[in-house]
Amino acid sequence: MHNKILIADDDNEMLETLSNMLEGEGYVVVKAENGLEAVELARKELPALVMLDIHMPKMDGLKACKEIKSDKVTKGVPVVMLTVEGSINEIQQAISYGAKTYITKPSSKAEILKVVKSILY
Repeated sequence: MHNKILIADDDNEMLETLSNMLEGEGYVVVKAENGLEAVELARKELPALVMLDIHMPKMDGLKACKEIKSDKVTKGVPVVMLTVEGSINEIQQAISYGAKTYITKPSSKAEILKVVKSILY
């Protein structure tokens, strides 16, 4: 089972919460604090799943999603967007770039795990 998940979020508390939750379920977590770092780590680590916050410094999650999905090395990696306000325009843009779905923050552990498992299994 390929169980490496890359999480990119500039909110340290959210990054730690998600990491701890997923590690507690047996996933290996790779962390990035901005979109640029996420794109680099996606190429290097080739995770089974990438979770991207939409609003981040250096490169936002939408641009990072577009980069990951247009790179021949990482285009097959599923991307889930993390968003606070769940703006319909941003969500539609992310989906058009190749994101599978989105999770609104904050979300329950059950909801997040349901999304992760539905994509990975």
